[in-house]
Amino acid sequence: MRSIKFSLSRKSTTGWDAAVHLTEAYLSGDRQADQLLDELPTEFIGDRRAACQSLFLGALRHGHRSKAALKGLLRKKAKPGVEAILLVSGYELLAADAEKHPKIIHHAVERSKQLVNRFEQGFLNAVLRKLPEALAQFDAEAAPAAFYSHPEWLVSHWKREFPQSYLQLLEWDQGIPATYLKIYDDSIQKPAGLEATDWPQFYRITPKLSWKEDLHPLLNRGNAYIKDPSTRLAPALLAPQAGESVLDLCAAPGGKAYDMAHAMTGKGQIVAVDLPGNRIARLEANLSTLRSTDLNCAIIESDLLELEAATFQAQALPIAYDAVMLDAPCSNTGVIQRRTDVKWRLRPKDIAQCAKLQLQLLHSAARFVKAGGRIVYSTCSIEATENSELIEQFLKSKSGQKFELVDTAISLPWKTGHDGAGAFLLCRKA
Repeated sequence: MRSIKFSLSRKSTTGWDAAVHLTEAYLSGDRQADQLLDELPTEFIGDRRAACQSLFLGALRHGHRSKAALKGLLRKKAKPGVEAILLVSGYELLAADAEKHPKIIHHAVERSKQLVNRFEQGFLNAVLRKLPEALAQFDAEAAPAAFYSHPEWLVSHWKREFPQSYLQLLEWDQGIPATYLKIYDDSIQKPAGLEATDWPQFYRITPKLSWKEDLHPLLNRGNAYIKDPSTRLAPALLAPQAGESVLDLCAAPGGKAYDMAHAMTGKGQIVAVDLPGNRIARLEANLSTLRSTDLNCAIIESDLLELEAATFQAQALPIAYDAVMLDAPCSNTGVIQRRTDVKWRLRPKDIAQCAKLQLQLLHSAARFVKAGGRIVYSTCSIEATENSELIEQFLKSKSGQKFELVDTAISLPWKTGHDGAGAFLLCRKA
């Protein structure tokens, strides 16, 4: 398949065309949705880019419902390019009133002439005309997985985990996520177009704002950060103080370091650790706005499971810390509204595999906590397996017996109104 940039290089390419290309690339490869969006050409801007992003993410958000509807309409699996057109069109049909369906179908058939062969055009024409009725057949109570566009296994799993509220969770996941700006300095004049929220320092970004004129100056000065309110939970539990040494593990891209640096009033030391790779550059860019004569920020490129005292000593850094933040990689089940392709990538075995790795990471991280110090373990998962059950397992272990659970913060998104998360404060006995 041709690269995204090459495929979209023509000026005649519309946002709809681009969304189909991205959806085809997603179905054909192993790249995540945000990675594909990052590959859009820099000149692909304005309304075209906005339409592309909306249609592409909408196709993924409602894709399981579209695929369920197509089961009775397709004799065999469609090619990725044809399936991409059906998924984008399926989303458009679901989002529009019935009187607009003929226009949507006509547009899809006409644009497909640039994308598929003549036989496939006829096939698409026939299937698309039957698709509205097929999409409308699903009921939330009788077929929640299809209606709310989730994998059957995940719905069955959540029905066991959250028997009273799993439908609320499914409905939450299908919403369009808000974008939030956290402003660290309350004295800064806030641009018009920011809406106050129930969470201090967090503002909802509205279309009235100009990213170039209003937001970029705040972000470039380190006075603000684009982040969801759920991200406040873990740093608030850790509560780093001025002058303390903080170890930030699995740190990239640096969002929690921002919170911790401001909590420390810009005084102390933050050592950020993450795997070598592309994310280190963004971590360095973010930390560069925090560094000062009073706040020392260092980066270690390393796998946490291979991290040793000698690694710190080689950079003249402490080997034990007052506060440790472990933002562990997880199943991401708390952020499906924001990262809708998670439900495409996640497999039944992944939750248990994540928990196995997370426990190893927590054991490794615990080695670097000072006596009397503390560690926060956090995830963006809503699974007990990755959160409370894992903490219980750690505390029963030999190394975990040195710690005690002091506080917990859990976000279930349909209750809190923002992304899901789990955070646990453990203190090491003196």
